[in-house]
Amino acid sequence: MSFQKLVKALLFTLLFCQSSRAADEEDIIWGVNSSPPFHVFYGEYKNLGFCDALVTAFQRQLPELSHRIRKLPSRRITMLMKKNKNLCFPCLINKASYNAEFNYTETTHLYQPHGIITRASTASEIVKKYGHPVVFSELVQDPDLRFAQPTERRYGRLQGVLEEFLIDSDNFSFISGDNANVNLLTMIANERIDYTIDYSSIMAYYNETQEKPSGLVFLPIEEYKNEFIEGAVGCSNNEWGRKAVNQLNRVIPQIKTDPDFQRALDKWMGSNRPRTD
Repeated sequence: MSFQKLVKALLFTLLFCQSSRAADEEDIIWGVNSSPPFHVFYGEYKNLGFCDALVTAFQRQLPELSHRIRKLPSRRITMLMKKNKNLCFPCLINKASYNAEFNYTETTHLYQPHGIITRASTASEIVKKYGHPVVFSELVQDPDLRFAQPTERRYGRLQGVLEEFLIDSDNFSFISGDNANVNLLTMIANERIDYTIDYSSIMAYYNETQEKPSGLVFLPIEEYKNEFIEGAVGCSNNEWGRKAVNQLNRVIPQIKTDPDFQRALDKWMGSNRPRTD
């Protein structure tokens, strides 16, 4: 290659990289993972998760921006964000201590708090021993009950209780892979695991997509009594992430009243769900 051609190639590469970086500055880059009913990648309810609806609502409200969607495992999303790569993760717990370094938007919606999901027969035993709502700090010390959680899921302040009493014990398992939260419920129904912690919406999706009744039961937790969990968008802790959060915050009042987003929340959380207003 001649010297002139080499210089032209280098200039072209430099201009391309600069234009790509400039384009990134005008993008909202969404990291989404397969975790029904947050995001649904397959089946009858494909793209009808409530976090799918949240991303679509932001696209409608911010049409002047380019919205890029990257489908990635949740572990890779959080890893990239912690390395300050440009990415936003919808439907995180707002300002969770274990992801404190992220930039968060204002609250987009509310969740009923996590509860215990188990089989009906096991639920009866749990209630007899640990009450209703269940005193979780006592339940986790039961040597006869097996617990599992998806690899990338965390449960607010209950996570510390799990780490103290269950993680690294014979009664604890991590479940990985796409749709781990739903696959875990199959394991409970088939008596391979005794219980987990999750939102009631996870069980609603599971029951909706099974051919026969699952026999699963949702039990409230005493430590979360009379509380709600705030959902928000988390973005990387860099200048791009701060700009992205500012852009998203501008339209959150409209997001909170977006009819499609609200219908998706009603579908999976129930019409009696907690509301932001």
